[in-house]
Amino acid sequence: MIAAADRKDLVERFYSAFTSQDLDGFVATLHPEVELQTGRGPREGRDEARRWATKNPAGGLEQHVTLEDVRTDEGGAHAVALIRKQWWWRESDEVAHDEPAAALFSFRDGLICRWQPFEDRGEALDLLAELAGDRGRAGTDGATG
Repeated sequence: MIAAADRKDLVERFYSAFTSQDLDGFVATLHPEVELQTGRGPREGRDEARRWATKNPAGGLEQHVTLEDVRTDEGGAHAVALIRKQWWWRESDEVAHDEPAAALFSFRDGLICRWQPFEDRGEALDLLAELAGDRGRAGTDGATG
């Protein structure tokens, strides 16, 4: 079991490193056998995770992820991050797109072992409650701020 504060810290470091392109810091949050559920299929292991997180310098858009909240289960194995995904035009620094989203994190050996994004925040929170085995209690351990 990993404490709620430690899970929240890992999620914060995951997004901070991803957004700032601190790829060593990003990989340091991940279990060696991590699985990332990406739009182009699952990525397994730290090397694939690093490749996935590396931004394309030739693209016209810059993605920023803002962490708004982290909800945890009481069992210590999962958390849901409530985030905002924003894409900015590199040339004009204007927002091209902004949307709320979520991601389910699973933990093993004090590290992130699985990441699964959701467009629907409610769906991610429902899954967290289901995994916790208690639909009404997800996020009640005080680590929701």
